[in-house]
Amino acid sequence: MKPLQVSLERLVREEVRLAGTLTAEELELETRDAMIAVAGPLRYAFQVTRVTNDLLLEGRLEIELDCTCVRCLRPVRHRVLLEDWRCVVPLTGPERVIPEGDVVDLTPYVRDDILLAFPLHPLCEPGCPGLLHSESGRAASTGFQEGWGAPSVWSKLDELNLE
Repeated sequence: MKPLQVSLERLVREEVRLAGTLTAEELELETRDAMIAVAGPLRYAFQVTRVTNDLLLEGRLEIELDCTCVRCLRPVRHRVLLEDWRCVVPLTGPERVIPEGDVVDLTPYVRDDILLAFPLHPLCEPGCPGLLHSESGRAASTGFQEGWGAPSVWSKLDELNLE
């Protein structure tokens, strides 16, 4: 039995506690993003409870990512932590999980919630100014950082008086 599989028969009698680690390969986790790579295993600890026609998963998920800042391209370590993670796995209806015999695989639900928690645009820091570098390799300070970015090269045309 895989690490994130539970027996439905056992869940009728008691809650099941799952804890351990899974590699990205075991989790079948593909980021498909050049700026994000999985740096370590997924650490999980949660309990599975059967509630009428659903399974309720409650616990904690954590994984480390090696990211590249999308503004300045510096490497940055990012931790995805779902401290009070909850997931409902339906046993009936169109979205229901299909058991293999008596066993339900929870891996897709864990994987989906981890992927949804990945940063959309990883940054080294919230105010990262981007690739404007000075001689020291640090971001240069410029006057336009408060706004949306550098003034447009076409902004001088706004000052043009054709009359």
